[in-house]
Amino acid sequence: MTGKGSVLAPGTKPTKVSYELLLGGSPSRVIAHGTLHVRCSALERMWLKPNVRLRLKNVYRIDISITEMKIVQASFKVVEET
Repeated sequence: MTGKGSVLAPGTKPTKVSYELLLGGSPSRVIAHGTLHVRCSALERMWLKPNVRLRLKNVYRIDISITEMKIVQASFKVVEET
């Protein structure tokens, strides 16, 4: 799934992004992963925060964990809560 959305975190302004989201489960409980296309300087304050959300183009929100940042893209994962 691809689209345009926003990354949200408490205490920061929403950051507009383009995203690629790939769904699928694994034994480590990762239920999705993907890529955010945005200048990573815009995400630096959100990296390693516990409450980061990706607002999808259909207005749904999913909790994400940013796992890697490069100059113009960042990787993330969605982990099933227990």
